[in-house]
Amino acid sequence: MKYLFLISILIFSAKLHAGAFQEMYTSVRALGMGNAYTAVVNDSDSMFYNPAGLSRVEGINWNFLDPQIGLNGLTALEKAQAFADSGTDLSAFLNELYGTNIWVHAGVKSIITLPNVGFGVFGAADVDLNLSNPAFPNLNLNYVYDYGITAGFAFPIVPKFLNMGIAGRRTTRTGARIPLGVSTIGELDPETIQDSLNNVGNAFALDLGLNLTLPGLFEPTLSFVWQDVGVTNFVLDKGSEAPPSDRDEMILGFGMVIDLPLLTITPAIDYKYMNREGVQFAKKFHLGVELDFPMFDIRAGFNQGYYSLGVGVNALLFRVDAATYGVELGEYPGQLEDRRYIIQVTFEFGFNPDFSLSESAGRGKRRRVKQRR
Repeated sequence: MKYLFLISILIFSAKLHAGAFQEMYTSVRALGMGNAYTAVVNDSDSMFYNPAGLSRVEGINWNFLDPQIGLNGLTALEKAQAFADSGTDLSAFLNELYGTNIWVHAGVKSIITLPNVGFGVFGAADVDLNLSNPAFPNLNLNYVYDYGITAGFAFPIVPKFLNMGIAGRRTTRTGARIPLGVSTIGELDPETIQDSLNNVGNAFALDLGLNLTLPGLFEPTLSFVWQDVGVTNFVLDKGSEAPPSDRDEMILGFGMVIDLPLLTITPAIDYKYMNREGVQFAKKFHLGVELDFPMFDIRAGFNQGYYSLGVGVNALLFRVDAATYGVELGEYPGQLEDRRYIIQVTFEFGFNPDFSLSESAGRGKRRRVKQRR
């Protein structure tokens, strides 16, 4: 029973990391661009990246489903499966697992956006498992599952130049962060660990965003975002202790949209975690660019000092986005990279104010960002 319980965690659980930042609500498009996105977001992802982006929405748009799934490779899962098949003892298996990080992510949302307004529902699940220190083993198990509702709005402070956005979330979270020492690993009491993973709590979160659009040929935008204002703490609803909190984060971003015949170039820069001391500059710096062609997009960037690549294939009512990116598990870039892969399928309708089908659905609205500001 003890071994089966550990294997079930490894194989079936689905992003928290011992040394990495927690980012539950992500866009695959953004991850392909090094997760530099706050100054250029202009669709349903504004609810989680920068609510001031709602000021760029045109018409009525319904992102009614956008499932995404990510993982950091098959090696660790293959080890776990081999252990289950061979009946190897637990200590030998943990020795094989040392230095391997297991990360699995899943998410989905359904969001309706109108000019300056957005609302909808969301869900996301993350699991990260890491075994370190072979002399005195420590097994860090982090599991979080969220679902909830969100609503936001944007309004002009200086029309056409300065816009502010506010978004709120009511989230129900299940999960815990569990550091297991050598004594706990030896006992491996399934009931104790399972009880911790079943902690449930509720919280209200608030995000603020500002976009300053400067006059010029490419209308460059400077953004400031404050996510989880005042820290998002969960109130215990079920279990022994409240699920883990979300620390507040301040982000400074810059981006622009360069429209050319049959091509739109979107460069962007984000400086994240401005309010956190002790985080090295390279982990805070994010840089990316997107080349938007009529039927597909190509993306590249740097995320926490590691390269990211992405591609998107677009149709009228749906698109497929895929990305790979690196995350630093240690204290500084170059110490311990975790290479991740993620894919997302988005189904979306867009309507003009007269309810005729709009070209702004799916990919079309990206190419028109500059013209409609």
